[in-house]
Amino acid sequence: MESFKRWGLRPLSVKGISYLAILMAIEIVLSRLSFGNSTVAFGFAFIAVVLIARWYGPFWAVGMSIIVDFISTMLSGQAYFIGFTFSAMLGALAYSLAFYKRPKISITRVIIVVLLVTLVVNVVLNSLWVAIIANTNFFYFLPIRVVKNLISFPIQVVIIYWILNNQTIEKMKPIVFK
Repeated sequence: MESFKRWGLRPLSVKGISYLAILMAIEIVLSRLSFGNSTVAFGFAFIAVVLIARWYGPFWAVGMSIIVDFISTMLSGQAYFIGFTFSAMLGALAYSLAFYKRPKISITRVIIVVLLVTLVVNVVLNSLWVAIIANTNFFYFLPIRVVKNLISFPIQVVIIYWILNNQTIEKMKPIVFK
């Protein structure tokens, strides 16, 4: 049972469910406020994902990523593609494994996990999903997606490090489990 708790697999309190719902809504709104096109989009939805991963753990972060991806896709009017859900799950899992139950988050830890998510999820997997949907060669969109991720990588590192080490935000950390 203790190993389940380590992964965040515990019942949530009413307050915990409320905070999770608010963070999920924030992620949906932030994903809608992204700019760019469907091939290359810049956004800040990762902020809500990181907070959920940090406060709730892998189980809830991955489960939330599935729900939010589905709702976001339905709200956008685009066709649902399960590959992007898989990418969202991997990103949430990576952030959870790196940040959940860590008393202090170092810049090195942030750089490593953001680099991992950027390379594996954003560049490789999401480029593959875009190529499958657009029925093009994998390398067709790859150069522009690499440039986009080179630009967004340092921005994400700075934002995530600041958020996870900000005392005001840390005080907002809910008492999420019963």
